[in-house]
Amino acid sequence: MTRRLLEITSVTAHTECGPTGERSDMPLPLGAAELHKTRNLIEISVHAQLPVENPILEHATFQPGCSLTVSCALPRYSRPAQGTPILCLYQHKEWWMRPTWVSCFADVPERTQMLVWKTRRAYRGQIREQWHVLLAVSDGDCRADIRGCAADAAGGTLAVDSSTNRVGQTNLDGLALLYARGSDPYALIEQCVTATWWRLPVGPKSLRRFPEALRGFGWCTWDSLGQNVSESGILAKMDEFKAKQVPVSWVLIDDGWSQTRNNKLTGFGTDPTRFPQGLAHTIDVLKQDYGVHYVGVWQAFQGYWGGVDPDSDAFKERRYMFETLPGGMTVPSAQPAWDVFVDGECLAEFGCERFWWRWGEELANAGVDFVKVDSQSTMSVLTRGAQSYGTLLMRHRAVDLAASVFFHNALINCMGMAPEDYWRRPYSPITRTSDDFFPRIPESLPEHAIENAYCSLLMGCLYHCDWDMFWTRHPDARVHAWLRWFSGGPIYCSDALGETDPETLKPFFDEDGVLTHPDGVGVPVIDSLLADPVHSTVPLGVRNTFRGEEVVMFIGLNADARQTAHIHADEAACTVQNLETGACTQIGAGESFAIELRYGEYAVLALARA
Repeated sequence: MTRRLLEITSVTAHTECGPTGERSDMPLPLGAAELHKTRNLIEISVHAQLPVENPILEHATFQPGCSLTVSCALPRYSRPAQGTPILCLYQHKEWWMRPTWVSCFADVPERTQMLVWKTRRAYRGQIREQWHVLLAVSDGDCRADIRGCAADAAGGTLAVDSSTNRVGQTNLDGLALLYARGSDPYALIEQCVTATWWRLPVGPKSLRRFPEALRGFGWCTWDSLGQNVSESGILAKMDEFKAKQVPVSWVLIDDGWSQTRNNKLTGFGTDPTRFPQGLAHTIDVLKQDYGVHYVGVWQAFQGYWGGVDPDSDAFKERRYMFETLPGGMTVPSAQPAWDVFVDGECLAEFGCERFWWRWGEELANAGVDFVKVDSQSTMSVLTRGAQSYGTLLMRHRAVDLAASVFFHNALINCMGMAPEDYWRRPYSPITRTSDDFFPRIPESLPEHAIENAYCSLLMGCLYHCDWDMFWTRHPDARVHAWLRWFSGGPIYCSDALGETDPETLKPFFDEDGVLTHPDGVGVPVIDSLLADPVHSTVPLGVRNTFRGEEVVMFIGLNADARQTAHIHADEAACTVQNLETGACTQIGAGESFAIELRYGEYAVLALARA
């Protein structure tokens, strides 16, 4: 008898019908969801069609949110070991994900994108441990979310919700869920992500090279100047960096530089008051007088926070680039701009492609080297009911193509941790993995650290991860600085005028003054995967490699208790070197080395295993 690892138990359509949108649930045949198994990998896809006898008469259509639910049952031997938590990555805001730990499947929160847990089984007198990964996927016009079933008494059922975001849809089709089990949780996550490459528009991280423009140390204007950013403010800060001999390689001019009115974008140029001689002049001064190699600017996915002003002088002749959404906001259009003639040229393409191409061209001509595109997951909210999640593919393709052509693919995606976004970016290499760094809220350290570390488990298979800027003078400055280094992503501060501490940065530059980078993406150590580092006795541990050598960082994040990290030598001896002091500790084969940490304390170590 073949043991089932995962079984589809029901498929339910959630429909609406009639002028008042009367809602109901409609059971569908189990064949509306297909389960396919290859070795230790299981895929679940949906192929659901609602009956439509006459399309011009009233008929049931899928609800835009939670359009279809597939209930899945896991056998007892695949459920978590008694007392072993389940790690969940779930979307807690429209733009961000975070981890949480639950004790049973029934408590898995809504909008969960990934589950990681461990089982224990007795086999021939020995206890075998096995890891399990469930990964939701956004494919075609849909996104998928995992959630628990509170009414499930047996505790082995999970629900997978597929949503379209658009009214009037009568069919759903696409990959929804991947499940793998094995001995290595990191390899299982990678295996699930790899299985999507042949059918989704998002490609492997190996094809997304880390941008050269972001390899050095950077400075962002946001937490220094905010929306009052100006050329004079930027240059005043550069004078300080120069006086303190801080080698700033790149500068990101964040929100506030562009032409806006009433919270809407009015043109591709700069604010004439804050940048009286134009963006090109500011960039030229930064490069020529201060030795800055690369300069980037901030953009919003919808043009600006309030969209685009189509009646502005710069845009009223370019209305083919835009569409007005049901809520009244005008944004770059994801609709084809067919048969539109400008200067005798037929623009048989999508409006958003033309918009991002023209803006990228303008910025590149001004000397811009990279861009940060913010507010990405807002688009799902703005288009709710009107456009499917699949429309985001065209929007991301337009942004990525412009960045590839004009900025050598140097693009930071931000506020875009909704799955309908991160599964639909064809080329761009970097994504932010947490909510903002809040320097004026010191107690935000634990949340910031765990969002970045645990979300990088998934995002690190797709992108290089940006753990956001930090301050070099701050109660937790060194912790934040080391976290950014361990991330493997861009390392940049947002210091205000007079607030840079060069001592915080010294450990990250080599003897030639070059900023060092680890080899990969920082992720939690295995002991931290199933332990909540904010509330347990296990600290957050982050691992990476540097020049082929294993490096780890442990941070105390529990304000109410001391935490203890353990380094195990296993079968071979191990040398532990402190990256700050150079002190070494020898661990014999089969022995462990314990590190006790209070809240805010940290240890950064290199491990040389025999």
